[in-house]
Amino acid sequence: MKKAKYLLNMTTSLLHEGHPDLEGSLEGLSRVFAKIIFARRLQCGYSQQELADKADVGLQIISRSEGGFDNLSIEIYDKIFRALDLGIRDVAEAMIQLKASDEGLAST
Repeated sequence: MKKAKYLLNMTTSLLHEGHPDLEGSLEGLSRVFAKIIFARRLQCGYSQQELADKADVGLQIISRSEGGFDNLSIEIYDKIFRALDLGIRDVAEAMIQLKASDEGLAST
């Protein structure tokens, strides 16, 4: 369990250090994680049930993770990210890309 907490803390820390411009958007990480999980699941061609089986969590957990619910544990996110073959850097890079695309949409 410590490893899972370390994963999220390190991801957040890397973003704070390397991208201080993202400071305000680090609130509500569950909504950001929802976009990453949904996009990656589709990219992998998994149904929600297939991802749930692969991550060893219930179908409702996958649904909640893609819905951006705030009450999921770090351990749950870690299981899902591992099932999607996403490491710390992958998640951090996806967060940066999401921020860039959000900024691009806001300026148009």
